[in-house]
Amino acid sequence: MTTKIAIRIIKPHSERSFAADVASIWANRDLLLVLARREISIRYRQTIVGLLWVVLQPLVTTAIFTTVFVVFVRIPTQGESYPLFAFAGLAVWQYFNRIVIDGGNSLVTNAALITKVSFPRLIIPMVSPLAAAVDCMIALLALVVTTLLMGAHVSWTVVFAPVVVFAVALFGYAIALWLAPLNAVYRDVGITLPFVMQVAMYMSPIVYPSSLVPEKIRWLFSLNPIAVMVDAMRWVVLGTNAPSPAGLAAFGVITALLFWSGTRVFRRMEGTLVDQI
Repeated sequence: MTTKIAIRIIKPHSERSFAADVASIWANRDLLLVLARREISIRYRQTIVGLLWVVLQPLVTTAIFTTVFVVFVRIPTQGESYPLFAFAGLAVWQYFNRIVIDGGNSLVTNAALITKVSFPRLIIPMVSPLAAAVDCMIALLALVVTTLLMGAHVSWTVVFAPVVVFAVALFGYAIALWLAPLNAVYRDVGITLPFVMQVAMYMSPIVYPSSLVPEKIRWLFSLNPIAVMVDAMRWVVLGTNAPSPAGLAAFGVITALLFWSGTRVFRRMEGTLVDQI
């Protein structure tokens, strides 16, 4: 008498639709929240000041850049408060930087979880935008308080700050969808990423005004997605000039293309990640 054994072969769903991916993430939203809470807990565990680091980091960095660019270099501020100008830019940049770097390394750092538990892998790069959003909102609250303490005006458009944060999160997540699987296969990506992000920061008008950029190439800076995000945050909080319509349109198109192509690359490489991490 022979015994039949049923064998179930699980194959990677590289041809899943976008709607199926969204439904799968929503069905596992509790896991996403658990991973985000774990990320926040691990980040500030055994620290003396805890979440105060969220405020100290941009404040200290702002003080350094203010000393360098205002006291020593004496860049023109065009009547704006440079510390507030720099604080707003750094708050957005540090959020974006953390999404990209942590998201790009997310599959590698969570290798033990990925190889033992079955769940939508698209959740892993999504943890960093969600966890870091708490830090970003605290930093923005500190920016508003600092603005009021300095006697400056806080624009009523500050209510749209969460919308800007969401746009930054979506753009960063779209990039992480590319970087995470590539870094899992080619570790050079994770090694090079901090340097690339540092160069990107100084290539963007975050700690200096775009008026310092030569007029011939200034239009490139207005289309730079990072510059658009920073200008949008300065506009909603400080009431400065809003990003150009062309810049906002370019940001939307670039984000959509990165997100669409990133999900395809992630799905295509997802099936072999377990063997290569």
